[in-house]
Amino acid sequence: MSAKPAPLSLALPDGVVAVQLTRRPRQSVALRIRDGVVEMIAPPGLSLAALQDILAQKRDWIAGHLARQRQEDAQREQSRGQVMLAGQTLRLAVEDASRHRACIDGELLRLAGPGLQQPARLAAAVVAWLQKEARQRFCARLEAWEQRAARPLSGWALSSARSRWGSCTSQGIIRLNWRLVQAPPTVLDYVIAHELAHLRHMNHSPAFWAEVERLYPGWQPARQWLKTHGNSLFRYG
Repeated sequence: MSAKPAPLSLALPDGVVAVQLTRRPRQSVALRIRDGVVEMIAPPGLSLAALQDILAQKRDWIAGHLARQRQEDAQREQSRGQVMLAGQTLRLAVEDASRHRACIDGELLRLAGPGLQQPARLAAAVVAWLQKEARQRFCARLEAWEQRAARPLSGWALSSARSRWGSCTSQGIIRLNWRLVQAPPTVLDYVIAHELAHLRHMNHSPAFWAEVERLYPGWQPARQWLKTHGNSLFRYG
């Protein structure tokens, strides 16, 4: 496999964008955009002219994705110094100290610890605090929701997955993404109900969604919130 800059580019309304070409043995051409970089993955034999034509056909799609990424980057920049907890925004107040401490004071999250003026250490302290909150809050919510489940849980754990909000094994063990502690409680409840429904149906069949509806009537807005705002939960970690 080879990946190197190639003489491919695309003219967009806000300027010309260079395209990184990756050649791989494959049947089709794929496009992806990561960190503001447009990458095209194509079979070795396809000409640059043909690839340039594909880029032109996908111009609107590429422009839309780049615009969304720029907007998300701007939102992340604006949100520095803030933490979300259960759908509410807390402002960060940081203090240098020899030991780690954290407490909520009105609309402030007061964090103390060594070296928290360094961005990496501050982010790590925020993540540790959010994960602690997640363990406590998720445990309480699972106890409440388990009463409605088709069968008892065998156990549960936090997850750090970057592509899944939750999972359920055939043995009845549920994993919940710790980042959900930042979301509104209705969103956490939807994910819990979703995973509890897998205790009865290990698929996403109509019967599964009927079980979700039985557990949590009116779950659809919470699911849509995740689709629309889920990326914001990756502000830290």
